Formats: sequence, C-alpha cells, structure tokens
Amino acid sequence: MDAKQNHAWSRIEAEAARLGKLTLLDLFTADPARADALTFEAPHITADFSKQRIDAPALAACDALAQAMDFAGWREKLFSGAVVNSTEKRAAMHWALRAPNPPSEVLETRARMAAFAQTVRSDINAIVHLGIGGSDLGPRLVLDALKPHRVAGIDVRFAANVDGSDVADAIEGLDPKRTLLIVVSKTFTTQETLANADFVRAWGPAHLGAATAAPGKAVAWGVPQAHVFPFWDWVGGRYSLWSSVSLCCAIALRDGVFDALLAGAAEMDAHFRDTPFARSLPALSAAIQMWNREALGHGAYALIPYSERLRLLPAYMQQLEMESNGKGVSRDGEALARSACGITWGAAGTNAQHSFFQLLHQGVEEIPVELIINAGEHEGPASHRAKVFANALAQARALMVGKQTDDSHRRFTGNRASTLMAIDALSPAALGALLAFYEHRTFTQAVLAGINPFDQFGVELGKEMASQLLPALEGGPAPVDLDASTAAWVRRLAP
Repeated sequence: MDAKQNHAWSRIEAEAARLGKLTLLDLFTADPARADALTFEAPHITADFSKQRIDAPALAACDALAQAMDFAGWREKLFSGAVVNSTEKRAAMHWALRAPNPPSEVLETRARMAAFAQTVRSDINAIVHLGIGGSDLGPRLVLDALKPHRVAGIDVRFAANVDGSDVADAIEGLDPKRTLLIVVSKTFTTQETLANADFVRAWGPAHLGAATAAPGKAVAWGVPQAHVFPFWDWVGGRYSLWSSVSLCCAIALRDGVFDALLAGAAEMDAHFRDTPFARSLPALSAAIQMWNREALGHGAYALIPYSERLRLLPAYMQQLEMESNGKGVSRDGEALARSACGITWGAAGTNAQHSFFQLLHQGVEEIPVELIINAGEHEGPASHRAKVFANALAQARALMVGKQTDDSHRRFTGNRASTLMAIDALSPAALGALLAFYEHRTFTQAVLAGINPFDQFGVELGKEMASQLLPALEGGPAPVDLDASTAAWVRRLAP
C-alpha cells in the first residue's frame, strides 16, 4: 500500500478505537437526529445504518479510504467497459445487459428470448433448468421471489447437484412430451451440468434449449441452433441472471416482468454510477461491511430477509460475495494485509429467530445482522404484515438494547449492530434494484480491499482433482501420488 492508503487505514483504526469506547445507546444519546442522519435511500430501497457502530467522522474516514483506493476511477472503468478483470483480461459489463440502451447483441438476444417464450409456452407445461452456481442461483431466486407474476400452468424445476437424486426429483411426475429442458453453462463443459443434461436428454424431453457463451458446443450436444441463446465472456457467472441464463424466467414470468426486473436494476446502476461515495447506498453499505470486519473485528454477518419469497437470497449472496471477494492477494498478486471478505450466512425470518438467533443475541462473539423487509403489499392475511414488521423491528432493537437481569442465563448484553433495510415492494423492479445493489456493494468492497472480484480461481483446484480421481471411482486405476487418506477412501468407495 502507498502512503495515502496507509494514512487512510490509520485514520479508520483511530476512529474505531474512539467508537469502541461507546455503546450504540451512547451514540443515540449524543445525537438525537442519528436515525435520520444515517438513513439513506436509493431506487426502491431504504437503509437505516443508525444501529451500526459508526458516525459521521467514521464515515468520513471510510470516504478517505475510498479516495485513496481510487473508488471513483475503478467505478468509471467498470461502466466504461474497460478491463477490470485483470487476471482474465476482460471487462465486467453485466450492467450493460440491463442498460436502457444495451449493445445490439444484447437487444437481439433479448428479442429472441421473448419470441421463443411466446412460441414455446403453448407447447409445454414444465421447464427443467440445469445449471450450477451462477447458472442456477440467480434464476432460482428470481422465480421464487416473483412467483405471483408467474405464467399459469408452467412448472419450473431446477437441478444443480450432480447427486442423482437432484435431477431425478426434477423430472419426477413430468410428461417429457410437454417439457422443455434448458441447459445453462458458460463453457458448455461444466461436469455436473452436462452429467445431469445427458440424463434428462435420455429421458426424452420434447424441447431443448441452452444458454451459453459457447453456442457451437451446445449445437454439437444436440440443441437446435434456433434454441441456443448466447451470453458473453464479459458476463461473469454470478452476475449473469440478467442474461439468457434467465431464459426460464423469460418464459415462466408474464410478459414484461423480466423487462421490469432489468429496468429496476438499471435504476440502481444509475444511482451507483452517478452518486458520490458519501451518498451512494451500495458504497456506504460496503464501507460499513468493511468497517465491521476490519476495524471492529467481526468476520461474519447474518443476512435475514423478513420475506419468505426472498428465502433464497442468503444462498445467492454467499456466492456473490464470497466467490467474488474471497481472495488473499491484491490485483497485483501481493499478499493482503487485511481480509477482503467476511462470511455471509443467514436464512429467512421469522424462521431464523427459532434457530440461530440464540447465537446472535447471547453468543460470545458479536455478529452484525442485516434485516430486510418488504414495506409494500403482502400476500396472505393482512394481519400477518404487521407481525412480520414487529418481529424485524424487535430483533434489531433487542440486539442493540439487550436486557439486564441478575439471572445470567436470561441476560442479553445488547450493543450488537444491525442494519434495517426495506424495499418499497416485492415487485420485479424492486427485486432488480436490490440484486444490483448487492452487486455494486460487492464491487465496492473489492475496490476498498484492492482486489479483483471478477475471477474465481479458488473453485478450480478441487474440480481438477475430482477429474483425476473420477476414473478410479468408476473402477479404473487410482493415481499413484495420492496421500494415504485419499487413497484409502478411494479403495473404500470404488466399485
């Protein structure tokens, strides 16, 4: 790090030491306007950071770090299509997939997807979507979250795991003559996806489709050329739900819904691109995550959507944040002095309150919490809406206030940080804005840490070793250079 960056970190450490002497309740006492001052808005989203151990001087220190790490310059590179994925020498232009004026190839593919949706809906009553990682988590989340906007009469099944039970469950009870199989793989070489695809194709679905950056391989596998929908090298897998990867969404959601999802994301893109760091919601949220992790020593956070339709969001965020920023070296390949990413975990409230909230309230370590509510209309009985809100607000307050009693088993220390976020509705546009918010927050954290968030070499070694072990586990000879433990397990498990 250069002198300016080291000075910025020293300033952050000094602010953390100052605030470490104060409780959250002290901060509210010192500033009665704190809730208003630390509540920020972006398209479709409001976030209240007032229950975080942070204040104006600490945020100013984070702003200084952003300047030292050239946040504005890297943001400009992202939106100009410059190479920001330095190790793979690529741009990262997922934002262009939802831009108001996207590249011509994006418009052409989007039009082809819409036309295919219109044609195929009358011939099918089920879709089997096969992908893994970014080729699975995004579309699965979108269809779950936007279920009220689904086309009637089309069942969508997903299979990602190479465990045969997953793909067997995906086709159970379906009529192959009325089923569309969609294979989603950027390279069309993903071992798990192709193994599942071969199995389902042998079952005999009447219709085949594919989303891939390798169209020739999809055609060679057997997908008709007209049913192959491309995406491009500048679209990373975990940033790809805006592309043809979500072909199943374009078909299974009513006309215009997928476009509204893209439009909401584009609104957040404009906010992030044009708003200074000190008022940018994704940037501020990233700074607070960095602050909790590096300044205060909290290496994990819990993501709790108080919306059953968003129950898959924690799993989606695990990939987005930890695959993007789970790095130990800088863009230049130098070892990092500080971490670039914490542990992301969580589950939907209120269910989560009856499982791991014991740890959040009374465990030894503080784990900051991010609670998300849908401030708009809710499905189901009207009385349930107030109950959801009461629980979310109560948990944030209880984490901060705690409870003092002579009975140590019933004592809550309090003084535990949380953020409360609200989307204005669980609409296609709001969902698009929320997911784009998280993408930009992830990017900002990478800039603050000085890393490349767009490669994922950490997933490769295990896959390479699995390929080496596979022949032995299918009855062939084992590699000669195995450690004793792995060799013993190969002998146990081989046929």
